[in-house]
Amino acid sequence: MDSFNLKAKQKRTAGQKHGDLRIVLLREGLSLLDSQGVEGVTIRAVARNAGVAHSAPANHFPSKRVMLTAIAAKIFAELADLTIEAVTDLADKPEQAIQAFAETCFQFAFDPPNRYQLLWQRQLIDQDDPALATEMDRVYSALLSLLRQDQVKHRVDIETDAIAIWSMIHGYISMRLDGNFVAAKDAVTNLPRHKAILLSLIDGIYYRDS
Repeated sequence: MDSFNLKAKQKRTAGQKHGDLRIVLLREGLSLLDSQGVEGVTIRAVARNAGVAHSAPANHFPSKRVMLTAIAAKIFAELADLTIEAVTDLADKPEQAIQAFAETCFQFAFDPPNRYQLLWQRQLIDQDDPALATEMDRVYSALLSLLRQDQVKHRVDIETDAIAIWSMIHGYISMRLDGNFVAAKDAVTNLPRHKAILLSLIDGIYYRDS
């Protein structure tokens, strides 16, 4: 048996141990996304790395768009789990909760960046897919929930505050990943720029009466 066939057999065995080819294919798709970007995620490449026939993924992913959508749903699910965990014990500390939510998003987006970038490429994924929509909603709902739990007076309604926070987080991340912003520190606070921007936004949300 040559080394290529042995390697393929070992990969098939690993997949069988997981008990679900779909899980193995998604794992390999994520690995390719991290290392090669979205261009490297093809059904043929995923099948090769999973050690299965090139036709095998068709039972789960009939097209690259379907596969990328499933990968995006998995990425959003991970982000949702992380953000929910980050704010779980901060229900009575809304400002800290917002900071924790945002910092989790920043860390998730910057390392590795290819995952976050895939989430917003409408030409590549089906954002109307129910599984994807559910996981996207979990992230946004986590933000809405922490805002609704506080008892602080707001200038505007909770939905508007949530949109403002998410717009800042996503906007800054997108500008950084596109190379329009670079990592820098705020001259006054000496904090990383994204943290200083967040503080400025929080001051506007949780304003104090004079």
